Amino acid sequence: MVSPLFLWLAFGADAPWTPPLPVAPREYGDSARAGGKPEILYVNFDGAVLLGGCGNEAHYNCSTLASIFDGYVGPFPGNETQRISILQATRKAVADFGVRVVVDRPPDDVPYTMVLYGDLGPQEFAGIAPYIDCEDVHANDTSFTAAFDTSNTGSTVILQEAAHTWGLEHVDAEFDVMNPFKSAGLHQSFTDECQRIVANTDLQPTAGSCNQVHTRFCEAGFQNSWQELRWLFGPPVPDTTAPELEIVSPLPDEVFVLPATIPLLGEITDDLDPQFYHIEIAAAGYENDDIDLDLLLENPPPGDYDLEVVITDEAGNKGSDSVRFTILAQGSELPEDDDTVLGDAPQGACTVAATRPQGAIAVLLGLLPWLASRRRRR
Repeated sequence: MVSPLFLWLAFGADAPWTPPLPVAPREYGDSARAGGKPEILYVNFDGAVLLGGCGNEAHYNCSTLASIFDGYVGPFPGNETQRISILQATRKAVADFGVRVVVDRPPDDVPYTMVLYGDLGPQEFAGIAPYIDCEDVHANDTSFTAAFDTSNTGSTVILQEAAHTWGLEHVDAEFDVMNPFKSAGLHQSFTDECQRIVANTDLQPTAGSCNQVHTRFCEAGFQNSWQELRWLFGPPVPDTTAPELEIVSPLPDEVFVLPATIPLLGEITDDLDPQFYHIEIAAAGYENDDIDLDLLLENPPPGDYDLEVVITDEAGNKGSDSVRFTILAQGSELPEDDDTVLGDAPQGACTVAATRPQGAIAVLLGLLPWLASRRRRR
């Protein structure tokens, strides 16, 4: 039986050495992975019921470590802002490689590495992987990370446990992700240097287990984590998928009578959602960056509107949608069979209110002072 590999938060804890999975040597080319096809790292914040006796298969939540968690990992208890911060930090840390980090489970026909990020129960370790998979021969591995609420610690532990299932070992290098300890406030990354491989938390040097890869870049007993990930997964794979936007409020041809507060809401579909989108409404002179379309229209002037919203993802891909609606003057009657709900803004108001978890604020905008942003609570 292969022992799991642990990451610890403090010096002095004991951790077992993890032998690699036995695999046949691979014929080497310029890269271990076909170019242009990214490795999918699925960070599962939602928890899972684990199955034992079926190996390690992320598609079915199978894990040889299921018994450690009594067959269950609880969801991440943090808030949406923390989740996004952890996700963004993880993506930034692998930006040099062909690794795509997602938070929605990929389709059944797509291979991926899963890290369960949540409530691990009464454990003493920060994270755990089932083994070191030299050359990343076995797809669909699952590892585990405790529910840290800070992006620096969270992303580092996620990536160390995932990297064990990609064939990387612990090293005696304080600033490398593969150091067996994580200190709060210390930024760690995949370093482009040959670092000494260690067998345990006493930082005892060892010859290394995956030398068929390590010795491509370093002497035996050393590991270059940056070069190995670049060899395994290649350079970054550009995001060429445009986001899709569907405006769900107001409804097409909806009619409102002043005073009215109208939500301008949109559903964004994108393979890398959530991320920050540049939101632009040219007719209103409005631009802002946010994770979704969630605005308020406070007492727009009477008239017919054909409002187009354009969103741009972090890679520059654009998506758009538009909606037509009508604003009638105060005292007007709604057309028959119109179930529009009237707003409750004060008569004559011309303000921009932004609803945030911390409370409400008021701001004025240039061309259309009735357009406001808010953060939706999920």
